[in-house]
Amino acid sequence: MEQADILALPRPKWKAEYLEDTSLRRLVLEHYDREHVPLLRYLALLGVDRETSRELVQESFLKLHEHLLNGGDRSNLRAWLYRVAHNLARNTQSAFRSSKTESLTGSEGAREPVSEAVSAEEELLAEERVKCFREAMNQLSLAQRECLTLRAQGFKYREIAEVLNLSVSTVGENVARALERLKDLL
Repeated sequence: MEQADILALPRPKWKAEYLEDTSLRRLVLEHYDREHVPLLRYLALLGVDRETSRELVQESFLKLHEHLLNGGDRSNLRAWLYRVAHNLARNTQSAFRSSKTESLTGSEGAREPVSEAVSAEEELLAEERVKCFREAMNQLSLAQRECLTLRAQGFKYREIAEVLNLSVSTVGENVARALERLKDLL
């Protein structure tokens, strides 16, 4: 057998599948590294408790892997992930409304650690600002709150529309109205 004949042999099928699966795993891991913390924050702002948020994020990434294995669309995986996490959160909240969720004001996941170098007065003022902000956010409609939260996460209006299953113009209106309302409240 000549060297040219050896090079022309097709790859075994299992090897091609293994390489494809490895590239899918790498893609999922890259998205996990980049998005798992922002997803946890997003779920906390939706009122999901910390432990449930972790489970939902894990389940979202498992669904992403399945989606990719089944040849699903790869065009906007970030928005796809947030949509899946959003749906899982809503399903969980409706199933366990009274026992498994916390309100935004009681959520530990949305709280930032306070530096120990801060004086007691500064810490109290910071807590008061956070409390006022949470109260103002709670006075927004659910759609406004969700649109504004995703916008704060760096999503474009088109991506927010995909995640929340809304039109781009509705997302723009919700963000604008939410910002106006927050200006009035704060």
